[in-house]
Amino acid sequence: MALHVPPVADETDAIHAFLAQAQDAFRALLHGLTPRQASIAPSASSLSLGGLVKHATAVQRGWLASAEAAPALPTEAERSDGVGDYFEGFTFRETDSLEDLLAAYDEMCAAVLDAVRRIDLDTAVPVPDAPWFPKDVEAWNVRWVWWHLMEELTRHAGHGDIVRETVDGATMYPLVAARDGLPDLPWLPAWKPVDPPFTSGVSTVRLHAADLPAARAWYADLLGAEPYFVRDEYVEWRVGPHDHELGILDLRYAPQHEQGGTVTYWQVDDLGAALTDLLARGATVHEDVRDFGGGYRGAVVIDPFCNALGIMQRPTVPTTGTHDTGEAA
Repeated sequence: MALHVPPVADETDAIHAFLAQAQDAFRALLHGLTPRQASIAPSASSLSLGGLVKHATAVQRGWLASAEAAPALPTEAERSDGVGDYFEGFTFRETDSLEDLLAAYDEMCAAVLDAVRRIDLDTAVPVPDAPWFPKDVEAWNVRWVWWHLMEELTRHAGHGDIVRETVDGATMYPLVAARDGLPDLPWLPAWKPVDPPFTSGVSTVRLHAADLPAARAWYADLLGAEPYFVRDEYVEWRVGPHDHELGILDLRYAPQHEQGGTVTYWQVDDLGAALTDLLARGATVHEDVRDFGGGYRGAVVIDPFCNALGIMQRPTVPTTGTHDTGEAA
C-alpha cells in the first residue's frame, strides 16, 4: 500500500483506488503479529485485530452479494444466517490461523475490486427488509453500495489503529514502511518488533472483607452502583470509562490475607510465562494458578519486598454481555 492513493481518472477509478487503500490498511494492521496478539482485545473496546479483519471480510461479502444480485435481492444462501453469524464474525481465537484469515480476506477484497470495474454504478440495489435499514427508500444503487463499503472499512481501520497501538505501540505509517521495505526517515522510522512488555495494564484490584454484605453495601453507596457480578463469596464492579475492575473477596476465601490487604492483578498475555519470570526474579508463590471461570486465570506472588502481586490472563475472545471472572472459584 502506497502512503497515498495514486491519481484517478474517473469515478470508477476513484472508487477502485480508495477501496483498495482502505482494504490494505487491515493487512498492515496485522503485520508482524502472532495469532495470540491478533486475538486479544487490549483496549477498552472488545475488538481484536483478527476479529476486525474477519468482520471486514464478512461485510464485504454481504455487500458484494447485494451488488452482484442487483436489481434483485441476494438469495438466502448468500445472506448472513442471523445474529449468531454477526457476533461470530468478530471472533478470532489464538488457535485460529492468521494465514487462513488473510487468504479469505484477500480473496474477498479482490472480488470486490473486480466487481467495481464490472457492475454499472447506476444499477438499482433493493433495500433489504431489516430494522436497521430505512423504510422510506426502496432502492439504493451500486454506487451507494461501494461508498457505504468505503465508510465501513475506513471506520473499522480506525478502530484497528487504536487496537494495534495498544497491543505494541505500532502506528500505521511505520507499519506500512516496515511491510513495504521503505527506508527509515527521521520522521518515519519503520516499525521493528520489540519484546512484549510484562503487562498491558491493571486488570483487577481485589479487596478483602470479613463481612462481605456490609462491604458490598458500603462500596455500592460509595460508587453509586450495584456490582455487576455477584457471588456469595465475591462481588465486582466496573469503574470509570475504561471499565477498570474492583472486586471484594470474602476473607474466608483468602485466609492468608490480613483484613485491609489488597491484591492488584496485572494483565498478562501468557500466565505461565509471566509466573516463571516473576519466580526467576525472586518472587514466591502466594496463591497458585487458578481458573476463575469464563476463561480468566490468575495467580498471586509475593515480591522480594513482601508485596502481593497478582497476574491475570483474560480470555482471548471477549464474552458477550457480563463476563464471569469467578475470582473466588
